[in-house]
Amino acid sequence: MTLTISFEHNGQPYYNWSVASAQDAGVPAPVISAAVKQGARTEVAVFTNAYRAQISSASPGKLAEYRFKEEIARDPASAAPAELAMIDREAAARGITSEALLAEINAKASAYRQIALLIGALEAETKAAIAAIAEDAVDIEAQIQTVLGNAKALAETAFNEAQTQINGGA
Repeated sequence: MTLTISFEHNGQPYYNWSVASAQDAGVPAPVISAAVKQGARTEVAVFTNAYRAQISSASPGKLAEYRFKEEIARDPASAAPAELAMIDREAAARGITSEALLAEINAKASAYRQIALLIGALEAETKAAIAAIAEDAVDIEAQIQTVLGNAKALAETAFNEAQTQINGGA
C-alpha cells in the first residue's frame, strides 16, 4: 500500500501526493518525512478510534447499565437489595442463576477493560515507534508501513480474542 501525504512547501499546499511523486518533484526530505509521520499518526488515530467505537455502546443509558452491573458483579455484598433483585430478574429471564449472570458480567467486563487498555497502549506505542524513525531515512515509507501493519495486526488479533471472550467463547 502506498501512503498518500499532504504537506505545505514554499507556501503552497499539496494534497494526496505519493512519497515518490514528492521526491521526484524535489520536495525536501524533511518536509516529506514530516508529512509521512503526520499521515501515519492520523492513520493510527483513525484505526484505534474505530476499535474504540466497536467496544463502546451507542447508547449512554446502556453504557451506564453495563457500569452498574459491573459494579454489582465485582462486589455483590455491597449492592442494595433492590439492585440484586433486578439481577435476579434478569438472570431468571435468561434462564441462568444470578451467580452465573454475575460471573458472565465479570468476564465480559474484564475482556472490555483489557481491549480498551490495549488500544490505548497500542496507540501510544505506535506513535512512539513512528516518532523514532529517523527523519532522513530513505525507506521512511516502508518503515512507517511496517509499524502500521504490525500495530493493525496486533490490534485485530487482540480485538478478535476479546470479542470471542465477550461473546462467551463462541
